[in-house]
Amino acid sequence: MSSVHSPTPETVVQCSFCAKSEPAAQRLVAGPGGVFICDECVESSAKLIAQSGPEESAQSRAAYFDPTIEVAMARLGGLVRRADLVEDQIVNAVRRLREQGSDWTLIAAAAGVSIEYLQERLDRSKQPRSY
Repeated sequence: MSSVHSPTPETVVQCSFCAKSEPAAQRLVAGPGGVFICDECVESSAKLIAQSGPEESAQSRAAYFDPTIEVAMARLGGLVRRADLVEDQIVNAVRRLREQGSDWTLIAAAAGVSIEYLQERLDRSKQPRSY
């Protein structure tokens, strides 16, 4: 069962590729699993696909999964911001489901985790993040 969620004022949506937030991107398209892509990343991707063949794709994947220290360090901040965004989305989804009367057992089963795990995440979300 799937439901359509209307964003609330506190909902922050950003491109899953470049991390540009909704206000900064001209358009953001939603994909499966809470993934979003902005119009600029779609355009860049289309150009890369048109200009590269299988060999370049393999090299690009290899460089992504085995980055230099400098590249890994440069990515780290974006990864943390995306992890925080996903964490917020999980917490908001669980809160909405609970507000709508959904049972903890059904929510945990849908998420594929234990009730205790979800409740711990909600408790952690109430604590300020320290960076």
